[in-house]
Amino acid sequence: MNDLLSARMGGQCGTFTTADANACGHDSLSLSRLLKSGDIVRVGPRAYVDGRLHRRSTPQQQHALAARSIVRSFDGRSAASHYSALALMNLPIFGASLSTTHVVRAAGQQSRRRGTLAVHRTYGPDALCTVGGTLSVVPALAVIGTAMACGIESGVVAADAALSRAKTTPEELALWIERLSGRPMLVRARQAVRIADARSESPGESRTRVILTGLGYTEVETQTRVTDGRRVVARVDLMVRGVLVVEFDGAVKYEGAQGREALVAEKKREDLLRQLGYGTRPPSFCRHVRAQGE
Repeated sequence: MNDLLSARMGGQCGTFTTADANACGHDSLSLSRLLKSGDIVRVGPRAYVDGRLHRRSTPQQQHALAARSIVRSFDGRSAASHYSALALMNLPIFGASLSTTHVVRAAGQQSRRRGTLAVHRTYGPDALCTVGGTLSVVPALAVIGTAMACGIESGVVAADAALSRAKTTPEELALWIERLSGRPMLVRARQAVRIADARSESPGESRTRVILTGLGYTEVETQTRVTDGRRVVARVDLMVRGVLVVEFDGAVKYEGAQGREALVAEKKREDLLRQLGYGTRPPSFCRHVRAQGE
């Protein structure tokens, strides 16, 4: 790889297009050699990323790299959308096929699917923003598109995080839901937005709340403070009908020496909650959450 292309990749978050390569003195033969050596990775038609950066990235980061390069290859005619936009925004993605990149047309009503690339019809000019120099749909549409493509649970995970980080607002989500009336699978997004809660602190908590809702539990409060009548003694992930405490605990929390200390502290905390009259995690529900959440 020559210095010109290396410098251009560095200025474009490790991505480049065939046009970039040609401008830097590379042809199809030299690109083939770089692909064979692993110096670069092709992520779409006319779209490439730095091979070393790609290998040391997480799957979601790799997806973000692919989205950046593919959007660039469209030369302003498309923007990252759905969970590809979430990846650019570093918002959590759940239940999505990261092998498929989603983009939306900057203008035009035609949708199509070509291999691992899904191209959607435009949402309008006011639907777009830039994320790290890459054209993308606004966060509200990234959330809604994810719910439409992947389902309610995926949408709630994304919506909770976007609301918590002030990337969007309930009002903006509701506005776009109404503007997209008639689009396929919008019912999924409408339900995800209805369930969304900015107080959720992790994808695990978000998914647990979705499971509770699906099981028919009502009046589920997020991040509830519990008092002994004088002071706050605990803050619990979820409180059902003011009496049942439900918490999501990932396995990592209890690993190693610090994990054992956390487990002892958690046991004392649970005993205190029981003494105050709060039920915690009935066994049948606990098994259900673990099966889906860990």
